[in-house]
Amino acid sequence: MVSSGYEELDHTADIALRVWGEDFFALLRQSARGMYDLMGVKGDWKVRKKVEFIIEESNREIQLVDFLNEVLYLIEDDGTIVETFTFSSDQSGLRVHGSGYEAKSIQRNIKAVTFHNLVVEETDFRLETRITFDV
Repeated sequence: MVSSGYEELDHTADIALRVWGEDFFALLRQSARGMYDLMGVKGDWKVRKKVEFIIEESNREIQLVDFLNEVLYLIEDDGTIVETFTFSSDQSGLRVHGSGYEAKSIQRNIKAVTFHNLVVEETDFRLETRITFDV
């Protein structure tokens, strides 16, 4: 069994992913990778970038949407594709450090990450969710 991953799901109007990970941080990483895949992003590996941002303390669903919307902002407004993420928690919330590279092109724009039917479910072995994106 693959402990972390994602797959695109059929959706009538928008696009959606099923994402799973061995813990919440793996779920966040796989969600970002899946979103990049849906967007068809291409990058310039020679231009390295670093980012840092904070996601306020909340439940898993809100933190997931806030995280993905921040990642979406970084690629669309700053031109940054974050390849690796590290996480730490402190009194301000979830601190995210990332490194990646400059975006060269995006094939499909995503307007926003939605809360439509979003539930992070915990099984014996992993966390799993379905994420719907407004396109």
